[in-house]
Amino acid sequence: MNQDSLNEDKNLIQKILKGETSLYGAIINKYERLVYSYLLPQVRTLQEVEDIAQETFLKAYRHLSSFEVEKKFSAWLMKIAKNILNDFNRKKFQNSSKSSQKNDEIENSTKNEETFSPDQRIELKEEFKSTFKNILLLPEELRIPFLLKVLQEMSYEEIGELLDIPIQTVKNRIFKARQALKEKRNNSHEM
Repeated sequence: MNQDSLNEDKNLIQKILKGETSLYGAIINKYERLVYSYLLPQVRTLQEVEDIAQETFLKAYRHLSSFEVEKKFSAWLMKIAKNILNDFNRKKFQNSSKSSQKNDEIENSTKNEETFSPDQRIELKEEFKSTFKNILLLPEELRIPFLLKVLQEMSYEEIGELLDIPIQTVKNRIFKARQALKEKRNNSHEM
């Protein structure tokens, strides 16, 4: 993320905090794709992604005064998204363990491969669409850092901070993800 973008965020946030609340829409427009691409591979349905993303932006808005404007807004926002996702998963696990019926619903939802709407697919980059299935088949520990690096162009440092892992681990996981995708692409061309 360049200095102009950081300054733009800083100016927007300062104006929002001074009462120009309608400018928060610009923040949402700028970072919506980042939040969605982080959540998409980790949540089963688009409705859940939308709910978590909405809660992320609402929480960020409510706590905007606590944001340190000299820091990167994207990193702060992604920490909020990560915390909300963790809470969501914890609640989902607690609810599913209470009822076998809910366990069946979760199991059935994993069998449904069509979890993303056509509109959502259109928004994703063309390259991402062509390898989407292969990316989803990657183990989560490889998939998440890869998506953050490739789609959001986050630095290794930002990814490490967000996922709370060492930078070298981030680099290794992204390398392994690329190798796995390359192998799958080569195998599909041989057929």
